[in-house]
Amino acid sequence: MSRRRYWIVYLGFLNACTGAAEQSVAGKTVRDSAGVSIVEHSAAYIAALPEWTIDSTPLQELRGDRADTQFSAIIGAVRRPDGGFYLADEKQRDVRAFSSAGTFERVIGTPGRGPGEVGYVVRLQLLAADSLAFVDANNRRFSVFAPDGRFARQVLFPRFEDGSTVSINMQLGDGRLLGTLRRPWVEAPENRDSVYRTPTAIVAYHNTFVTTATTARSTVVDTIAVVPDGEMYRANTTENGETRADEYRLRFGRTTIFASDGAHTFVATNETAEIVEYGAKGMVRRIRSARTPRPVSAEDRARLEGVVLSGLTKSGRAADKLADVQRIVKSWRYAKTHAFAGKLLVGTDGSVWTEDPIILESDPREYFVYDSTGTALAHVVLPPRVNVLQVSARELLGVLKDADDVPHLMRWKISPKR
Repeated sequence: MSRRRYWIVYLGFLNACTGAAEQSVAGKTVRDSAGVSIVEHSAAYIAALPEWTIDSTPLQELRGDRADTQFSAIIGAVRRPDGGFYLADEKQRDVRAFSSAGTFERVIGTPGRGPGEVGYVVRLQLLAADSLAFVDANNRRFSVFAPDGRFARQVLFPRFEDGSTVSINMQLGDGRLLGTLRRPWVEAPENRDSVYRTPTAIVAYHNTFVTTATTARSTVVDTIAVVPDGEMYRANTTENGETRADEYRLRFGRTTIFASDGAHTFVATNETAEIVEYGAKGMVRRIRSARTPRPVSAEDRARLEGVVLSGLTKSGRAADKLADVQRIVKSWRYAKTHAFAGKLLVGTDGSVWTEDPIILESDPREYFVYDSTGTALAHVVLPPRVNVLQVSARELLGVLKDADDVPHLMRWKISPKR
């Protein structure tokens, strides 16, 4: 496979000329630049957005403390066209199907490393004809099951001769697999005092079979965008009496996030409050909002360190090893400001939701919602302990953890906040 194909950098958008304004109303401007639509929102427009939230009474609830459910840590769920659900639970290490009434139907995949078995699910996806697919991070593969629960096929994460690896995120509508391609990590000869972001590629690829003397598989990789990875820094680490150079993530630092509905892929590098939309033939839209990132406070740092150190104390580590890890946590470096967005979601109606960064998983989530044309619709503020899994402009599927940390799968109606 040609290395050049998947490391092509789309530089056109960096040098695009500015086009004439097509529309400008009440703080929102839409213009065209070299065939790319640019939607810009002023700070006043963003500040004046209506506020949405979820109704206090859910439309539906699958309780995690029922005898036939027993959820411990819901890591993914999708709603089927017939109203039923597929749900992945971290402790059970399987995927389960439920009817539209919330009745348990079947287990899909059991724990293991073989074909059709489950290691660790990081994403569920519905494919055509109600087939189910999921990304299995531990087994580094993309597994597909028929609607009746039978295992259909799997695609392993590819590796290349130079050590580059692809991580799969989902399947696109044209059958290609969307993911990221990273070069192999190389230890630096000395520590870097500055924070850096290593380039990585967001790619779409598919496997083809070439018939020669023997049948061989060829991986064809198309680059969607080359983007900066998360903010990192290097520092010396002392553990078990030995000091070595190591790489660390800048806490609360910027990273690139992306999401797709199968037809369009949305990317935010967090350099600015911008979302870039890519279609089958390249970039089609830039969505910009005049927002200022929130400063990282001493309280933010203390909250994060407190939870981590508390967990370490309860872990049962030996005293000397515990002291080493505690020293590392206390030496963490932090960004000056939070990122603009911590997660992207693409709604079933084509809307795009950007989640504000959070400190702890139990913190209230806040979102800015844009419609399929890139126009900002609303600011969504959710109650604490609600984690969003699937969205549209009218409904939200998510997890609510109760006071005992038991997760419940809930479906809510989205309404203007009163």
